Formats: sequence, structure tokens, C-alpha cells
Amino acid sequence: MLSVEFDFHAPTSLAGAVALLAGDAGGAMVLAGGMSLMPAMNLGLTRPTSVVSLNHVTELDYVEEESGALRIGAMTRHRRIESDPLIRRFAPLLSRAASFIGDVQIRNRGTIGGSLVHADPAADYLPVMVALDATFTLAGSEGRRSVKARDFFVDVLRTALGPGEILVEVEVPKLAEDAGSAYLRLARVEGSFAIVNAAAVAGVGAPVLAVGGATATPVLVDVPAEVEQVADAAYEACEDAFGDLSAPADYRRAMARVYARRAVEAALAARP
Repeated sequence: MLSVEFDFHAPTSLAGAVALLAGDAGGAMVLAGGMSLMPAMNLGLTRPTSVVSLNHVTELDYVEEESGALRIGAMTRHRRIESDPLIRRFAPLLSRAASFIGDVQIRNRGTIGGSLVHADPAADYLPVMVALDATFTLAGSEGRRSVKARDFFVDVLRTALGPGEILVEVEVPKLAEDAGSAYLRLARVEGSFAIVNAAAVAGVGAPVLAVGGATATPVLVDVPAEVEQVADAAYEACEDAFGDLSAPADYRRAMARVYARRAVEAALAARP
């Protein structure tokens, strides 16, 4: 149960949400789906003085197609990410990643923006965003700015968001028609966070590979020309692997070898 009092706000516009955060920049927190913030508050891990809910800010719930990219609002639910036809066509590994998140109830409630801002190292979206070279749009009282996914995640549960800023949009480049992609993960039980996960895109040139779960932030692996060497490259890239109750550091690093190679091989095999 919640052990502290706080002010609750439910604005109906992004401008209203930004204004509320600016008025309490030191103690306000944003609530999207609530799948991360509410458990943290229940455990006393965070104690905001006010909570600004985005659930009535409908302008942040959309999936739109542009000439070379998809634009996804931060309040788009996991279930839509999983099933939306545009995402399934132009960014299928993002749909696949969404399908692994929690259970149906969580996917119907949680949002892509909430998951990204929470920045859990084992979250499914993180390596996918890095592999896809996604761009995040952040909005605050001083306007908007863009941050590449590879620069957004800075540490465990820490991002490049500044005080009073809100993640409002994710822009994902469309995969080329001749490209293949894959997302794979290792988890103890279905619906749990990954111990290690890997996202790969194979088109013209060397495949793009990002590994998550093993280190504090997703690792963009420099894929060698010989696919047989991908495992070694991932192992070296994850030299800062961490351990916790789910798995020790050496196990995570070893599994990064396995899932990195599997992801690249699967992406290559998925090319038309």
C-alpha cells in the first residue's frame, strides 16, 4: 500500500502536463501506464510529492507512418505495439518484443514510453530501440529536443531526460524491404524480465546487433565480417556485465554470446 501522501494531477493536454511538472520539478513524477511507478511507490523506493498522470493526454497515443519512418506516441500501449499492422510490417522485431512483456493485462495497460523511461536493463524494448536506431522526442518547458536511443539510456533506471521533461514520441526508421530482423530473449519464466536479450537487423552491409540485460545499458555490438565471430564480439562488448538475484555476471556474459549469435543468424535467415 502507498505509505505517503502526494498530490495527483490528470491533465488532458501535453501542455498542461509540462506546466504541472515545471511547477514541481524537484518532486513531481510522471505516471503513464503505472506498471513501473506504482510498484516502486508501494515499496517506498520512490516518494514523489506529486504524480502527473498522462492517461488523459490522448494526443500521445498514436502510430503514424511517414515516408521513411514510423512515429509512435509515448502513451501507446504495449498491446497496440504488438498488434498494429504498420509496426508489424515495418518494424516487426518491435512487435515481437512487445509480445513478451508481462501478460495480457500488463500489455493492455503499460505504455511504450513508460517502459523506456523506466530504463530497466532487462526490459524488452531497450536493445530493439538501439538496433533500430530510434530517435526519442522529449518535451519540457523550454521546448522539444531529440535524443538517439543509444544516448538515451545512461545507467540502470537512468535516462537522458532532464528535470520536468516528458518522453512524447518514438521515431523508428522503417526496415528496408530486403532486410531481416530478429529479437530473442532468455528468461526463467514466461512474462518475466529477460536475463539477456538481443535484437538484430540484417540488410545491406554488416548486421546491426544490440544486446540487453547483461549490462547497465544496451550494448551496440560491432559485428565482424565473419558471422562465426559474432559470439566473441558480443562477449567482449559485455565485459561490464552485472550480476543480481536472477543471474551472476559471468552467466549473463556467457549467454550474451549465445543469444547474440542466434539473433544475427535469425535476422539473416529472415531476409526475403
